[in-house]
Amino acid sequence: MSSSQNSLSVSELTAKIKNLIEPEFSNIWVRGEISNFKHHGSGHMYFTIKDKSSELRCVMFKGLNQSIKFKPEDGMDVLLQGKITVYELRGQYQLIVQLMEPAGIGTLYLAFETLKKELLSEGLFDNSRKMKLPKIPKKIGLITSETGAALRDMINIFNRRSTYANLVLYPATVQGVSAAEDIVNGIKRLSSENDIDLIILARGGGSIEDLWAFNEELLARTISKCNTPIISAIGHETDVTISDLVADVRAPTPSAAAEIAAPSISELKQSINQQIEQMNTYFEYRLNKIWQKLDFLSERHALQKPIAIIDRYRQTAEKLSGALTLSINHLLSINISRIIGLEKGIAALNPIDVLTRGYSIAFKKDGNIVRRQEDLSVGESFILRTGNGKMKATKKESLSD
Repeated sequence: MSSSQNSLSVSELTAKIKNLIEPEFSNIWVRGEISNFKHHGSGHMYFTIKDKSSELRCVMFKGLNQSIKFKPEDGMDVLLQGKITVYELRGQYQLIVQLMEPAGIGTLYLAFETLKKELLSEGLFDNSRKMKLPKIPKKIGLITSETGAALRDMINIFNRRSTYANLVLYPATVQGVSAAEDIVNGIKRLSSENDIDLIILARGGGSIEDLWAFNEELLARTISKCNTPIISAIGHETDVTISDLVADVRAPTPSAAAEIAAPSISELKQSINQQIEQMNTYFEYRLNKIWQKLDFLSERHALQKPIAIIDRYRQTAEKLSGALTLSINHLLSINISRIIGLEKGIAALNPIDVLTRGYSIAFKKDGNIVRRQEDLSVGESFILRTGNGKMKATKKESLSD
């Protein structure tokens, strides 16, 4: 049998390799360093893991990589669980990743540091983004467990120090898979109410797993976008969450949050007394200034003999009134003389006066004035106007000058 008869096609060989490899490596763990990492727009992740001498192509599909609690990056040492498959079209094998964990460091801690680094670079922790707390909040929203010690502690503080504050509870799940989403809904609900002045997120102490809801990216971004000031009081004083860093104010404990949120009645009384004292001091100063001014004015001549001042002003007014009368009479005299002259000029131009002096005016039948002899035909009748009447005439003939 010839060698050509024993040969395999590329596809046949690849299929045999696929059948050998895939059943053998259907569930394996591999450790390596990530390189050439790419998170495709489709949601799939493509990358390579390597050690000192080898590389392995990897892919982690969208439905699986959404559960990763940290952000994979080049150079990161990871543990991968998955299966080896042969990509027959190119004759290559790759690891289909089903689970990814950081190697040598806690997954949650790494996820915390990764998200913290990302949000820090975006400026979500900047003081310039943080809102000031209201000085005297009338209505405060509390987002916490309705059965937890955090709620009891805060209520005790408010009842002891700030009974004027109206408390509104949004009972939320503060631990577990759905906790972050529930807290987000609480923030949206309370911030949509116009009369809520302040929101407090609170939870008692616990492990990093217990507090993890307050490290979720969704919650962090919701806090940063909220238009109502937020105090974050998660765990004990040594516990720090992403929510604490994004919130407008971080309180070390829920009890401390209640103290920070609203001043006590005694503090308000002290503040009011200080303001009253400041007002009294100010008004006393102003009154003293006014009295000094009155003392100064009372010594002036005008205030000692007001009648003399009034007489002086009356004399001045009388002089001004006399001068005004003379000016008006002078202007009237000038204008009367001007009117008389205009009347004489108009009378001189009156056509009736001209006629009485021996002149006459000829009018055609249509009323037009006869200005030239050519305006009338021989035998045409016309009206002759004199100084004391009219007469009818007829043109007999044209005469030259």
